[in-house]
Amino acid sequence: MVCPWCGSGKIIKKGKPHGKQRFYCKDCRRFFSERPVKRRSYPKDYKIKVVRTAIRVGISETRRIFGHSPSTIYQWMKELHEEIKEELDKIKKGKLRRRYWRKKRT
Repeated sequence: MVCPWCGSGKIIKKGKPHGKQRFYCKDCRRFFSERPVKRRSYPKDYKIKVVRTAIRVGISETRRIFGHSPSTIYQWMKELHEEIKEELDKIKKGKLRRRYWRKKRT
């Protein structure tokens, strides 16, 4: 096995967090695993749909509907800022009804 970062063969085993073997490179001093975790990706049109929903009903309600964490939704909002800019401008001008991100306590 070689280090994916520097290509060195000076590798040692360094524990098993969450049941997956972790390795350490003595040359570049980085940790890695045999198979890196694949991140899930979503199509752009799906992300836009989630973000538009968040704009209209709030992040908490969007989380309940789609099942994504608030941090993911917020990250997508930043990523897709240009695509949703028109809707954000409508909110600022008062043409689109805006709800607060948090529900009011009753």
